[in-house]
Amino acid sequence: FMGAFTHELKTPMTAIIGYADTLRTLEPDPESRRRAAGYIFSEAKRVEALSGKLLALLGLAQQPAALAAVQMDRVLRRLSASLAPVLGAVKLDMRGEKGLAVLGDEDLLVDLLYNLVHNAQKAAPKDGTVHVLCTRAPGGGVLLCVRDTGCGIPKEELCRVTEPFYMVDKSRARAQNGSGLGLALCQRIAAAHHTALEFESEVGRGTTVRLSLQRG
Repeated sequence: FMGAFTHELKTPMTAIIGYADTLRTLEPDPESRRRAAGYIFSEAKRVEALSGKLLALLGLAQQPAALAAVQMDRVLRRLSASLAPVLGAVKLDMRGEKGLAVLGDEDLLVDLLYNLVHNAQKAAPKDGTVHVLCTRAPGGGVLLCVRDTGCGIPKEELCRVTEPFYMVDKSRARAQNGSGLGLALCQRIAAAHHTALEFESEVGRGTTVRLSLQRG
């Protein structure tokens, strides 16, 4: 874990130091200066995302989540509000049964769904939409489902997608400021709710992620 973390931290830091040194020691033309500043900004944002998710992972490992009755209507409203600035042209199709409550931590559930939807958005869904469903599960619980029609994940990669720092397409993930910790954090949040993420995916046709929660 520490080896992977060091490697992921070294890459953006090398870029930040290199471009900052260019600005410090040379007198680049305005376009080169703008490009260097852009690289510094994007790589610094990636370090910020990396450290934030790492701190969240460590926090969940050290202190169990306090679970209580949570209204899923409120979780979905908060999710929609937090995603509005980042979805761009991708639409969010949320469907949920009214009045459902789960045993959970509201902030963690919002974060889990945020990461799943953000991942689905990055997969470039063909229908331009990420679908979120919240419904009663056959066994008496509540089923959450996030589905996209994007690039999909190869079958042999599915068992590794929740490993910290693992990226199916590293070049695409890094271009989108990915840290390789989003799904690891989601799996840890699911575990704090006594459940696990279930993945179903097909290359070129999209991905579905499900988890079942206890009724609150």
